[in-house]
Amino acid sequence: MKLLKAAKLQQILAVLLMAALLAVPFQASAASLPLRVVVDGDKVYFPDAQPFIDSKQRVQLPVRFVTEALGAKVLWNGPAKKASILLNGKTMEVYIGKSSYTVDGKTKRMDTAAVFKQSRTFVPLRFLYEGLGVSVNWDDSVKTVYISTKSGGSEAGGAPAQPSGGTKTANVHGFKVNYVEMGPNLDPVYITASRMTVYENDDWKAGQVLLQLTIVFGDVGSDPVQGAKDAENVLKQKVEADVVAAVMNYARTKKQRSDILPDKTFQSKDYKILVGSREYEDVAIILYPR
Repeated sequence: MKLLKAAKLQQILAVLLMAALLAVPFQASAASLPLRVVVDGDKVYFPDAQPFIDSKQRVQLPVRFVTEALGAKVLWNGPAKKASILLNGKTMEVYIGKSSYTVDGKTKRMDTAAVFKQSRTFVPLRFLYEGLGVSVNWDDSVKTVYISTKSGGSEAGGAPAQPSGGTKTANVHGFKVNYVEMGPNLDPVYITASRMTVYENDDWKAGQVLLQLTIVFGDVGSDPVQGAKDAENVLKQKVEADVVAAVMNYARTKKQRSDILPDKTFQSKDYKILVGSREYEDVAIILYPR
């Protein structure tokens, strides 16, 4: 009887251990780059609730801080679960849990709904550029929303890079990066000729991402094969050769944009390195100091 109980206990412990191991990649991925918002070149700071990507893969933003950065006034009607935004003579109303909203009384519809979370009203990114009439660009490589009061943007588009001025070299936390352009971001973003992108967390704190190398697929002028070589050359400078080989062998298994790389973690002497890619997205190689 005691042997049977012991066997059952071992089975339960094994199941719990397996569940914990399976949860690790998701947690690591979720802790990569935080979503950020830039309005007319100024970063928006969120004191509590942070932007996130919902179950329909849509960016959700705390409406008050973003719209106030645009100069709008926000009114909240608790009983009706309704947020009203007043901007440039327009009145927009959005309801929690509903995919429809109104602009000056005319009903429009989104493909996801506004939500109430952490005592804040969140609205889909689409609401901003369709309802408020502002220009919105989403740069997936650095997880940043760029909002401009000037025209000429869309949710799917990325922010334009600065003009190229020849090859330059940057020191990114001890890694030398040869780049041709700087990305339009408040934190440094370096873009190589292959469009491989290096994001630098220049205000790094313990537990945060130190830097991210992004092998870009699908963008105009991108070369994923050369991008992988560029990423490898950067890693070789401070990471052991056998670890670099393992990281890059896994990264190179993505041959086309539709391929998926489940998150995988590699350990070197000084870094924990997370590699992964979702369908139709770029390959991210994320470094955390150990």
